[in-house]
Parts: sequence; structure tokens; C-alpha cells
Amino acid sequence: MESDREDAAVAASTAKKELPIIDLSCDDKTTATALRQACVEFGFFYIVNHGITDEQFAELFEQAKLFFALPLEEKEKCSIDISTNIGYIGFGSERNNPVKEILGSTKEGYHIGKEMTAEQAEASGEMHRANKWPQEAVVPHFKSTMIDYFKAICAVGMKLLRIVALALDMEADYFHQFFTKHIAKLRILHYNETLSNPEEGLYGAGEHTDLGMLTLLKTDDVPGLQIQWPDGEWVDVAPIKGAIVVNIADMLERWTNGMFKSTLHRVLNTTGRERYSSPFDCNTDATIECLPTCCSSENPAKYEPILSGEYLLKKVNAIYADG
Repeated sequence: MESDREDAAVAASTAKKELPIIDLSCDDKTTATALRQACVEFGFFYIVNHGITDEQFAELFEQAKLFFALPLEEKEKCSIDISTNIGYIGFGSERNNPVKEILGSTKEGYHIGKEMTAEQAEASGEMHRANKWPQEAVVPHFKSTMIDYFKAICAVGMKLLRIVALALDMEADYFHQFFTKHIAKLRILHYNETLSNPEEGLYGAGEHTDLGMLTLLKTDDVPGLQIQWPDGEWVDVAPIKGAIVVNIADMLERWTNGMFKSTLHRVLNTTGRERYSSPFDCNTDATIECLPTCCSSENPAKYEPILSGEYLLKKVNAIYADG
């Protein structure tokens, strides 16, 4: 009966072209079943009852607005280190799709990783670097807010890793071994008022798939995110108060032998309003190879093993090339 209800929910989402909503307060079996179906069908879903409050989201975006309102020369004191994808990146610097996104994205961003000292970063390896922070006198609560939110959203990500493992018929803690020294990134993004014009190569963010394992996205109430539906149509992903949008990224698609979908998505400004969002990229520097539950003699591995850190760095360099 439970399976029938889950099948009906997916059928309803498909018919309405709306993403399923997964309640993390349900029991593991129910949640894992729903997640598996969403990942196979869409590669995107919402999560609710995840443990982060509306007040935490509000503070995150308040601090984001204060940072992005700073003079450019102040923001550029934190300019991005491409080799580790940490720091500030300006408008037009990213091209998620260099072929179509001719004019560069109409967004600026600020990226952080796990907070650590320079000494800790050095000891952790070349994929880790200390974060760059604006002066506290300029934005007094920015650093503490970002660190607190990073910890909170990282905890949600770790909970999702458990559900993903169960959905793939693996031990619940299977993926945790790869995240003891993770290279997860929290980004805050500010899209300006420029209306998108795909015919002229002007996007908030050009169409792309994400690079890591999972992305956990929180947005304000301004629409803009679109995903490519299985039939090829671009479909709006409406903001839902309190919900987080989750999508499968390239590494998990490879891990699952293509069963879970890393789905194309983009951002278009159709309102002429500013927009703020915060993606959390749940990434690891590990060797990615097909899981034993996702291949067989009849369904052999489609992808060669790959070191995810090298893949991520190569792709990030391409995004910022000529930016």
C-alpha cells in the first residue's frame, strides 16, 4: 500500500510537472523509497522538516544582502581562488554553458568551505584552503552567520547521504567514509535585475548540471530556477517557504551508473527583480566508481572510475575561463 501511494505521488508530479516533496521526518524506509523515485524520475525534489528554521534562512539572506551591497573594491578584497573555489566572484565571470551563455551570468557570488585555520587547511591537502572573510567592522555578523549556516546545512546533507545510501540498498553509513575530509562548498548568490534573453546568450545562469554529489539549494521568494523535464520542456521550480530544493549532481549519477539523474537546469530572470539564493554543494574528494547495487553482468558499469576532486577542478576552471 505504501508503495502504491509513492507511485501515485510520482505519477501526480509527472502529470502536473511539479517536483515531489520529501518529508525528512518520516521513517527511513518511506523517505528512502520516495527519494529513490524522485532521483530516478526527475533528479530534483524538495525536502521539508529538515531542521533549519525560517529564522536561520532569513538571517542568511540578510547577511548576503549586506555583503553584496558593499562597494566592489571591498568585495574584491575576498576575490576567488579558482584552485579551491573559495572567495568572491563578480558579475559576468561565470559561464556555466560557454556555448550558449555568451555574455556571462548576471550574478555575483561568494563561496566558502569548512572553516579552518591556514595550518589546518595545509594539513588537510591541496583541495582545502582557509576561507576568505570581509572585515568584521564592515559586515559584523557575516562570518558567524555563514559558519553557523554551513554547519546546519552540512548536517542536513549528511542526513541525506544516509537516505541516499538506503535508497541504493547500501548500508546507511556507506557514504560517510568519503566525507570525513569533505570539500563541500556553501555559496551565496546575488542575481541582478537584468532580464534574461536566451536568444542573445543572456542568462542568470546558463543551463548546466552540477558537478559534485548533491546540491541543497535555498532561494528567496523570487522565481528563476528552471529544470529540463524528462520530455525536454523547461519547467519552473517554484520557491516553497521553508523547503530546500535538492538535486543530483554528476558524481552521484556516475556512482549510480546513470540510474539517478544529474538534470540540466538554469536560471532565467523573467521578473526584473533581484534574486538571492544559496546552494550547498555536497562534494567529496574520492574515487567514484559504480556501486555494486547499481551494476550487474546485464548492466555493466558505464563509467570509468574517476577522482572527483580532479574532475571538479577541471570543470570549475572551465566555468571561469575567460571570465
